[in-house]
Amino acid sequence: MSGQAGAGPCAGLSVVELAAGSSELGLGLAGGVPGMLFAGLGATVTRVTGVHTPPIDDPLPWGRVWHRGKSRVATDDQEETRRLVAAADVVLAYGSEDAVDGRGFGFSEVAALNPDVVYIRCGPSRTSRGEVEDYGLLVEARAGLCTQLDGHRPGPIFLDVRATGSGASFLMMTSALALLRRRVLTGAGGWAHTSLYDGMLATLGCMIGRSERAPVEVESYWEKGSTFPNFMYRCSDGELVQVWFGGKGMYATLLEVLGDEPSPQGYYQDQATGALNDRAVRWRETFRQQPRATWIERLRAAGIACEPVLSPGQALSEPHLGEIGLVETVTADSHTDLVLATPISVEDLPGLGDDRLPAPAASTGEPLLHGVRVVDFSAFVAGPLAAQVLADLGAEVIKVEPPQGEAMRAAAYAVAACQRGKRSLAMDIGAPECRPVVERLIAGADVVLHNFRVGVAERLGIDSATVARLRPGAVYCHATGFGAGGPRAKLPGNDALMQALTGFEQGIGGDGNDPIAGTWIPLDMTGGWVAAIGILAGLYARAATGRGQQVTTSLLGAGMLMHSGVFQRDGAVVRGPELDRAQTGYGPGYRLYAGGDGRWLALVVPDPTSWAELGKVAGLSALPPAYRPLRVSPDDETAIAAERFLEAAFATAPAAEWVARLGDRGLLAELIEPCDRDQFRRGILDDPVNQELGRVAAYETRDWGHFEQIGPLLRCGPHASGGPMLELPGIGEHSVEVLTELGFASQEIDALIAAGHVRQTVS
Repeated sequence: MSGQAGAGPCAGLSVVELAAGSSELGLGLAGGVPGMLFAGLGATVTRVTGVHTPPIDDPLPWGRVWHRGKSRVATDDQEETRRLVAAADVVLAYGSEDAVDGRGFGFSEVAALNPDVVYIRCGPSRTSRGEVEDYGLLVEARAGLCTQLDGHRPGPIFLDVRATGSGASFLMMTSALALLRRRVLTGAGGWAHTSLYDGMLATLGCMIGRSERAPVEVESYWEKGSTFPNFMYRCSDGELVQVWFGGKGMYATLLEVLGDEPSPQGYYQDQATGALNDRAVRWRETFRQQPRATWIERLRAAGIACEPVLSPGQALSEPHLGEIGLVETVTADSHTDLVLATPISVEDLPGLGDDRLPAPAASTGEPLLHGVRVVDFSAFVAGPLAAQVLADLGAEVIKVEPPQGEAMRAAAYAVAACQRGKRSLAMDIGAPECRPVVERLIAGADVVLHNFRVGVAERLGIDSATVARLRPGAVYCHATGFGAGGPRAKLPGNDALMQALTGFEQGIGGDGNDPIAGTWIPLDMTGGWVAAIGILAGLYARAATGRGQQVTTSLLGAGMLMHSGVFQRDGAVVRGPELDRAQTGYGPGYRLYAGGDGRWLALVVPDPTSWAELGKVAGLSALPPAYRPLRVSPDDETAIAAERFLEAAFATAPAAEWVARLGDRGLLAELIEPCDRDQFRRGILDDPVNQELGRVAAYETRDWGHFEQIGPLLRCGPHASGGPMLELPGIGEHSVEVLTELGFASQEIDALIAAGHVRQTVS
């Protein structure tokens, strides 16, 4: 993994984080991870905060990971800050308009000091319902995200999926790297704008869609949510194991291992009829018969994928993470910390010699990746989403899939979330007759992407050595499951398994509860964004050096990124504030409360002044005076006493009445509207501000008629005109078109189609 400042694709870049006045708790990953990733990719990063940081952040340990390797400047001196931004290549600016633009650090003011700066703004979240303060809890409460998973009690839950902060991080990094590449090619800087609300949307692509005539099971998923069982089981020793058997032949093998009767219909038919759900319930008793270690040994020996269900941070001590460079050891203050290392590797493509191709020309008037051709051999979610992000930035993407369609065609919601803006070439890439096509595709590519298991690309002839020979200046990306090496490299990895291993499921479940899985493939989506960041870092390095680049990411690394603020100190896990057993939040000043009418509100108390003001609200005068907004431990008596008081007080009046009382005193509270999945998606898709900003894409599709979904969320400028192609490709819809462009004669194309090696969808 790229790691030390001064080494890596971003070596020589200066990045300044303007974080004065912003809350690390509120921004979550967005406030620290972009700078952490830049530092891991070789940039020099300076973090500028005010002299006084928000008091609600005082107990947070997450910065130990996010801000390591950064220079820190605590100042309220605007001239000192101006000197720093005037010398920066990239400025990451956070906070309200008063804190940023009002102090002279908006894009126009910074660009006047530094004309070629790349300026990335994580600003206030706005929809038609108004503006929300930069606290992820408030953004998610107003949007209704906290109503979208069933918890361990009725009502909305504090949904600890890191959606707002992680998504905003990804949008900031992809925008910054795309603008940096354009700056190398044109000399022009630029800006990008995002928010925590945009970040939330960036993680929900598989969840949000609405069609005119999609199949019932697809439209039902968008309207009602997933009914697919989560194959997580408690074993005889009380430990949990997550099982996945979506691979070819795994279902029949699992039935044999568990001693269950064979399925005459098979996996998909059992899923459609509900028989799979019945089996899933029946297996609970089976797994209770033996300890987890025994089950993992038996299942893996039979070729069935499974992982232990761990808590956040536990996996840092797994030997495999150390072997593939996902863990970094930091020694300071007589302590030894294990922290997450940069989950992206970018290196020169091997075997270059002197044959280095120039990057495509760029213009400030075109989309940021105009002229970049991407050949996407990937399947499922993470790889295809990475390619779609590139398409959203203006790249031409050729989706290469088998003649029968790639594996996720059966899950059309995932195709909708990850294949927009591409052209489909349906072809058997393993057939000898198709080898000339594969080689011409690679020879004309700027990016070659796949997410096959380790070793498969070499067998198919699309490995890094082949790409380096056919296209020395390409950016080659392998989005792996468990990394390109190490003892677990060849094991299958998917969203469910990584939710278990990285602690994601346990984080949602809350203290002492059973884990809960995110049902919208959140870690696969994260893996796609991380791969896109890696590719864009490679494209930037290629533009700067003329050398082809090899990018490696992993679903494991992407999953670990979600709880990257967690670390191990001297062998013990340090997590910071944790979700309570009731799944309400992190403490009295950052959590959900039930009103007397059964409705709920979200409350954020960022400082002692707000705490004192809270005690002046009618009905809250007996609030304990000590400001302890977060629990510093599960048995923090001071915080728990305040929580109990507030719970009892808020139960005396309707939630909306409390929100009005709190708002009258300038306190931060959001009423949580009850909403099912259909209401949640309508709140996003029908919002006029979302439509105006391009957060919603609406277009005609061949099979579904009029279709709406979350649109391209990357808003960059100036002079980056045009948008992506809004269409979902059918299987092989563009096969003849692409083959013709590659120079194949019509007779050759007809022969490939007649032999079944290529498929062309008939319009």
